[in-house]
Amino acid sequence: MGWRRTGSHPDRRLGIRPVAPATLKVLDLRTPTAGRPAVGTGRWAILAGAWAVYAAFGLLVATTGALVPAIQADLGVGDTGMGFVLGAWQLVYIGSSIPAGRLIDRFGLRRALLGSMVVMLVSGVGRAAAWDGSSLFLFTAVLGLGAPIISVGAPKVAASLFEGRDRRLAVGVYSTAPGIGTMLGLALPANVVGPAVGGDWRSIMLALTALAASALVVWAVVSRRLDQVITPGVGPGLADYRTIARIPVVRFVLAMSIVNFFVVHGIGQWLVTILATAGWSLEEAGSLAAFGATGTLAASFVLPRLATPRRRPFLMVGALLAGAVALWFLSSTALPIVVPSLLVTTVARSALMPLLIMSMMDHRDVGPERIAAATGLFFTAAQIGGVAGPAATGALAEASGGFALPLAVHSAVMVFMAGLISLHHRWAGP
Repeated sequence: MGWRRTGSHPDRRLGIRPVAPATLKVLDLRTPTAGRPAVGTGRWAILAGAWAVYAAFGLLVATTGALVPAIQADLGVGDTGMGFVLGAWQLVYIGSSIPAGRLIDRFGLRRALLGSMVVMLVSGVGRAAAWDGSSLFLFTAVLGLGAPIISVGAPKVAASLFEGRDRRLAVGVYSTAPGIGTMLGLALPANVVGPAVGGDWRSIMLALTALAASALVVWAVVSRRLDQVITPGVGPGLADYRTIARIPVVRFVLAMSIVNFFVVHGIGQWLVTILATAGWSLEEAGSLAAFGATGTLAASFVLPRLATPRRRPFLMVGALLAGAVALWFLSSTALPIVVPSLLVTTVARSALMPLLIMSMMDHRDVGPERIAAATGLFFTAAQIGGVAGPAATGALAEASGGFALPLAVHSAVMVFMAGLISLHHRWAGP
């Protein structure tokens, strides 16, 4: 992907060295063995629990975006103000993601993820009780206190319990979680929960928060023995973060993450409103956005399994260019046009995150023992774009009287990203 060549080994073509043996104390759930990933079937149950928590996160994030028109009508929030609300949790995330990695390493994945779920449920209940734009902003921001623990914790499960081909599969599995949660958060409000509660957005928010609470129960059950598998450690200090940030692959990934999340959240959290403004009803817009989110499943599950170090740059460049073109057709009211456009743009927006994280995960200077800290850095940088994206979309839409200009800007950003990846890869050689 454009990192310094380190040798002729196939995995070194992009400067990604083989992962060194983990220094974490990792035990087999059936036959305790130090120094290597667990091989018992219990690791898949733990991964399933982390998946459930990650899906709940996607659900609680997407629900606000699906309810934007109803919230704006009730609370009198304009597009610019709503853009800041949609970026509130990412703003908090910037400051809390590095401490999240340290908390996980100090207190263990089990307790950290349980605590994060409690915080996110508080956010859901608080948003349902919001009385104006400021209170909605505040309770949405609370989500950013719990979210980074989940974003950092899921990669740590994959890196610590799996290796080689199994690790790529595990990354693909957990990466589908936020996409499925997003699908539920987009489809259920208008088409399932809404009719059952009379269309009241507050009741919808409470109902989906209750659904998300089931993930806490699942995680509590499957993670009972987790501290025997991945023992809590001391956790990285500031010097460790500085050391990780100096690794060339990490620096490039951090830069790309900012631009990536500008598009991911700038389009994703406004998608239902974009479709509704184009002429679809709220029910249709929710269903279309949810169907489009199925592209996340393909991107998250299939691409990591195909993404050997040699292929990653080409997969990312191809996805970005296809997505940049497809964005121009999101305003169509013709079903045969808008459905493929939604699928392609969703794949393009969701493909980069797991591939970028895998690039760090596979690097010998990061590996399982540093992935929590490295992922914390990743999301700290990424959510700068996560804040700017929704805010820019809302401001541009309000200034131009529609979403044509925001879509054009995001399309240009995707082309810019593809160019950077391509140039960086050519500079480093094949």
